[in-house]
Amino acid sequence: MIFITRIPTHYNDGTPVPPAVWRAITAEVNVLFSGWTLEEAAEGAWTDEDGKVYSERSRRLEVACQRGDYPAARELVLTIGRRLGQKAMYFEVRYFDGVEIITVPSAKGRKPTR
Repeated sequence: MIFITRIPTHYNDGTPVPPAVWRAITAEVNVLFSGWTLEEAAEGAWTDEDGKVYSERSRRLEVACQRGDYPAARELVLTIGRRLGQKAMYFEVRYFDGVEIITVPSAKGRKPTR
């Protein structure tokens, strides 16, 4: 299977995600799945269930892995979302089930890590 997620280039307060965070994310992906492709940023937007529109720049992360890796892939996307303080993360799986927008549960008292 192949999974794709979009990772925002900035935190919700407008602060750029530092290079060290990008390196940590790609290192974690490499440990879990032995490879990845990270594309340059692009503009995009989505609308939440309350009708609020979120516009942002994000980078497309694509990873090829085994079908049995689905739970680890989904958890990785949630981990990235928590790390960046996101409300939701795009999660597309090809050659398995399709596209899913997954809600990122907030951790009470936790601040996004940078």
